[in-house]
Amino acid sequence: MSLIKWELVKIFKQKSLYFIGIFLFAWFAYVLFSNTSGTGLTRQVYKEWEGPLTAEKIDRAAKVNEEKSASFEQEEFFPDERFMAEMAVVENIAQSQHIEMRRDEKVQELNSRISAAEAKGNGALADRLELEKQMLNELEMNKIAYYRGPLESVDFVNVFGLMLTGALLLIGLAGIYSNEHSSGVENYILSAKNGRTATMRAKLAAAAIFATVVVLAWELFNLGARAIVYGTSGWDLPIQYSFKYFSSPYSFTFMEYHLIQLAIHLLAAIAFACLIVVVSTLAKSTVVSFFVSGFLFGLPILAESIMDLNVAWVENTLRYTLTNIMKVEGLFMQFKSVSAFGNVVMAPYIGVAAAVVILVLSMILARFLIEKKQIA
Repeated sequence: MSLIKWELVKIFKQKSLYFIGIFLFAWFAYVLFSNTSGTGLTRQVYKEWEGPLTAEKIDRAAKVNEEKSASFEQEEFFPDERFMAEMAVVENIAQSQHIEMRRDEKVQELNSRISAAEAKGNGALADRLELEKQMLNELEMNKIAYYRGPLESVDFVNVFGLMLTGALLLIGLAGIYSNEHSSGVENYILSAKNGRTATMRAKLAAAAIFATVVVLAWELFNLGARAIVYGTSGWDLPIQYSFKYFSSPYSFTFMEYHLIQLAIHLLAAIAFACLIVVVSTLAKSTVVSFFVSGFLFGLPILAESIMDLNVAWVENTLRYTLTNIMKVEGLFMQFKSVSAFGNVVMAPYIGVAAAVVILVLSMILARFLIEKKQIA
């Protein structure tokens, strides 16, 4: 335990960590709090409609939508904040009905594809399509509430959470072993009885703890800031209210999805932290370790921006890189699966398995590298 504590002290005493962290959190806070105009009134209007989506509410929304649309045809019409808030509500209700209509159309399409697959004797494809159909049949858009808080909380993980995790892990862990080499401490570690294995075990544990602290820190900021600005309503709505997950067959609420999202992000973050330890063990310079680890983190993002993702193997390879597993969204936006040993394995399970494999291999490789190192 004392070794782990010492490694954590070395990580957390880096001033650059706090400088970058404070800068990023301040920037995110500015972006959030500078875009809150009309929030209170909008929440009030949604409160008037909040609850189950009954046939009466749907009919009422259709009438309100007609009235509001007619107002736009008037000359010199300038909508006020309440007008726009009411438009947002009725548009959300219309969106929910559109999603259910698309769900029914998709189920009919899947029935045809299942029949075609069975006729060709392609049982594996038929099983995957059948699972997607079952998931869609469980999807219900039967509630309305103000959901900007959960919507932005979920999106935060995909963008700002990813940025914070990547930046702080790189800054905090790039020198976790390479500093020992440059300072000459490495020779003492390698010559001590049982020093190699114990030290590497402590470094890996400290890296995992640091990754967990980073994720928990920005998640507390994320939830706290959203609750202050937008309140806490909407967490029980389906994720399909988010445009990104419009076509997703997963019948999660925002709360259910966010918990899964955080768990997967944290797992991938710990795997990336241990991978940085491996790179730091190989590199003799913290600068080299930082840039190599940064390259591994940024490569999938760069590749997505310059490569043709219509090529199946490219898309699938990038989806299961640590960076995109940390983003999480690509695992749930659409139904993606493979058949393995007669079972249908969905993309989230593949992503989790990939992160676990990288984590285990990084731990094994880190211990192997330090055991093979020679005293200079």
